[in-house]
Amino acid sequence: MIERASFSAISATDVYAISALRTDVFYLEQSCTEPEMDWRDLEDTAEHYFIRDDNDSRKVVAYLRVIDTLDEFSSSYPRTIGRVVVDAADRGRGLSSKLLQQVIADHPNTGLILHAQTQAKAVYAKVGFHEIGETFMEAGIEHITMVRDAGSGEA
Repeated sequence: MIERASFSAISATDVYAISALRTDVFYLEQSCTEPEMDWRDLEDTAEHYFIRDDNDSRKVVAYLRVIDTLDEFSSSYPRTIGRVVVDAADRGRGLSSKLLQQVIADHPNTGLILHAQTQAKAVYAKVGFHEIGETFMEAGIEHITMVRDAGSGEA
C-alpha cells in the first residue's frame, strides 16, 4: 500500500526509516557527492510517498517526494519529483513505477519535472515522462531532466 503524508504527519519511526533508506542507497551504494538533507522535506507543500516492507512495517522499501519547483520550469512544471529510491532487495518489483503512478493520479492536471539518473530514465518514460535538455552531473551521477505535461493522460 502506498502512503502519502506531509512531513509533520510522518512519525519519528517513519522519518528514521525513510532517512535510512535514502542514506543506504544514495550514500552507501551510489556514493552521492551532495548533501542528502536539504530542508525541502519539511516544506508545507512537500508530499512524501512511501511503501512499507511486507514483513516489517517499520521499514520503508520505496520512497519519493514531491516538492514545489523553484527554477525556470516552475510555470509549466510546478511540482518536482525527487529522491526516488527503492531498497536494493526490493528492486524489480515495480515499486518506483507504483509510486510514480500514484503521484500522477494525485496530480492529473499538474506538470511534473524530475532529474532522472540516466540509467533509470526508462522507468520514467514508461509512465509518460520525456527528456528535455542535455545530460548533466548531479551528486556525482549522470542525470537528465524529464517532464510530464499536465493532463497528459494516465500513466
